[in-house]
Amino acid sequence: MPRLGTKGSNKKTVVGELRRTQVITTYGPGAIVDLPDISVIMAATDYWNSRNSRVLHEANLQKLLGVNCFREPCAHSNDGFNESSTTPDTPAFRFPDWCFCPKCGKLAHYKDFGKSRGRIICEACKCKTVPSRFVAACINGHLEDFPYNWWVHQPTKMPYDKNHRLKIKFTSESGGLDSIIIECETCGAKRSMEGALNRDALKGHKCRGLRPWVGKRKEKNDQKDCDALLRGIQRGASNLYFPVTSSALTIPPWSKRIYQDIEKHREKINLSIDENNDIDTLRILIKVLMNEELADNFYSVDDVIKIIQNENRTAHSTYTKQNLLEDEYKVFMRGNYENPHDMHFKLKKTNIDSFFGGLIDNIFAVKRLREILALKGFRRIKPEGPETNASEDEQRDFIGYRQNDCTPLSDEKLDWLPAVELLGEGIFISLNEERLEAWEKSQEKYYANLKKRLAESIIVCDNFSPRYVLLHTLSHLLIRQLTMECGYSGASIKERIYSTYPESNCKMAGILLYTASSDTDGSLGGLVRNAEPDNITPIFKKMLQRHHGVLLIPYVWIPRDKVLIH
Repeated sequence: MPRLGTKGSNKKTVVGELRRTQVITTYGPGAIVDLPDISVIMAATDYWNSRNSRVLHEANLQKLLGVNCFREPCAHSNDGFNESSTTPDTPAFRFPDWCFCPKCGKLAHYKDFGKSRGRIICEACKCKTVPSRFVAACINGHLEDFPYNWWVHQPTKMPYDKNHRLKIKFTSESGGLDSIIIECETCGAKRSMEGALNRDALKGHKCRGLRPWVGKRKEKNDQKDCDALLRGIQRGASNLYFPVTSSALTIPPWSKRIYQDIEKHREKINLSIDENNDIDTLRILIKVLMNEELADNFYSVDDVIKIIQNENRTAHSTYTKQNLLEDEYKVFMRGNYENPHDMHFKLKKTNIDSFFGGLIDNIFAVKRLREILALKGFRRIKPEGPETNASEDEQRDFIGYRQNDCTPLSDEKLDWLPAVELLGEGIFISLNEERLEAWEKSQEKYYANLKKRLAESIIVCDNFSPRYVLLHTLSHLLIRQLTMECGYSGASIKERIYSTYPESNCKMAGILLYTASSDTDGSLGGLVRNAEPDNITPIFKKMLQRHHGVLLIPYVWIPRDKVLIH
């Protein structure tokens, strides 16, 4: 479990702990973490102790995200949390900087208060301060303290400076923002926080491009001028941080030991190739670098060289999410795979019960799988970029938006991204392509109208089709039923939908239901055993009985004695 610590000029202090998966999915760089005694923002990956981080490799995901490797958040070797420790694993900065005294109401930058045993206190009241409840952010990812001075003086247009003393009061008239009063003791200006979270509430206060997760010195600010509107947000609000993640399964051949061993020495191998393309020199280098691995005789030097040469031929090819899913689907469709030297992927085909009537082609027990989940960046205010057909009101949310894919995790572009390794198991199901195509043709008119309405909505789906709706619906119905059969919660069972992409020659019609965790053992077989005929057939029957002819596909009723398609 990584120890979270504040990073200062003189010393580092451990302030709390997070799980590795939380650093990737919830509290990545740029996210605010609210701890009992302090509120901090996770530092950019430039500050991470990457040398001590475990390096992860997943070839397809590396090609998709354009990095050389992934690194797990570093975790301290000792168990338990020791507040006196000076060796935090993941750095963070204090944020927000503004805080207030709950006794006298003084509202100011934390440097204007006193300090005792590492905690910020009000010197007059000897009371521990509370971090500001409000911050300000823009659609481009910038973040700063809420401009209290500007807010309280803005209606009166009274001049003010940083020396004006502010005070915060809480009335008991209501529980809303109108009960929070900000008062300037210097000039007497007073204003409640009512309306502070409205979209245009901070209009006129220009975004300065502040990036407190990168650093608080002026040179750490975004050097590009930002025209986006600042928005007042509560520091614990869900729309303050939307992590952008990508994941991939480690599939053959990348799951084989030879590929994993090559990745251990990837940096030195690539360096040798850049400096000298001579095969004999590369052969000598491989013998030296991989001496221990070659001693087991699972593969030869020539095998390693062949893989490296093939990689160099495809190094400059464009790799997309579509390519990644198609590669995974092709591996599943090859059938049984139980290589004793491959600990990251094991697949066993099970028999198909006559109950399915030829509608399902394959059911596989995925006995072992490995998923790499990487954090690519994050967004604020909105989880996605603007839609092409967004309304005029919706477009106002994106004023000054720079069309970035997401806000990067680091100041300087690094050749790695943070990620975690998840191990688990699952069930893979593929439908009969001929029967599915026949059903798609019968529903073509309805889904043409549905696709038209989708294009006019704010919903994003890059692979919409009738079969995608069918596969997605089937996936969720099975997840509901499996939660009652194997004891997992619905949130712990993940899905991957393999549906044919437009204009693609790779026909796909499958779903993978799986569970994976960062524990060294992954899962314990509770899901994979349900792929057996004696279990999966009753699960489908109960699913249909439970929903009593559920409307699985719009306007297509599924009778109890049929499955999915008729």
